[in-house]
Amino acid sequence: KAVDPVEWSVRDVVEYFTEAGFPEQAGAFQEQEIDGKSLLLMQRADVLTGLSIRLGPALKI
Repeated sequence: KAVDPVEWSVRDVVEYFTEAGFPEQAGAFQEQEIDGKSLLLMQRADVLTGLSIRLGPALKI
């Protein structure tokens, strides 16, 4: 995995969230094809509405 998140692939993003303790939420990033560039552009509203993640986990992400 690249050190700079901008260079992360979708797989790297999924791996990061899985290792951080969010395996259920990691699947949402894979389904929506969120790579590192997309991840860095996301805001809380995007996580809540675009990824359909519950508020509690979304706040921790």
